[in-house]
Amino acid sequence: MSSEKPSFHKEGKSTIKITTNNNNNNKTNTSKGNTTPKVKTKSSPFVEELVQTGRPNWQKAPPQIKQRYKGIYLILLSLPVLGVTSFEMYRRLEGKSTKKIQQGERLPHGGNRDFDEQEKINVEQNSLMYKIFGRDFFTDGFTSQTRKQTSEKKE
Repeated sequence: MSSEKPSFHKEGKSTIKITTNNNNNNKTNTSKGNTTPKVKTKSSPFVEELVQTGRPNWQKAPPQIKQRYKGIYLILLSLPVLGVTSFEMYRRLEGKSTKKIQQGERLPHGGNRDFDEQEKINVEQNSLMYKIFGRDFFTDGFTSQTRKQTSEKKE
């Protein structure tokens, strides 16, 4: 006796069931008295055209197939977005990538005016990202002397 449990997998048998829809086979089977029911596959105009041409015609596709493929495309589209944002967050946390702040402004006549340190701080504090996430410790352009700690401001 073997102490091994029987395998749950079918051995030597294919799991793919191929059904053909031949009218000749149905007539010959019924004339012989064989009454085994044939499995009918749902054939839609979308599937028929896909089999004939090899290209999908999405106007003929059922809504379930359209919904499934939209979901697949959204997942595939989100993978690069998640990859890029994760990579950038990793670089920011490691200190290899720093956030740039606005250093100045362009004047109407074409010249540039550089901001002083207080204007840089005001621009940073009025930004949307500062309001959502708070102070960014990896901001490029500030020195430790120009940016006071929050505890020093209260005194």
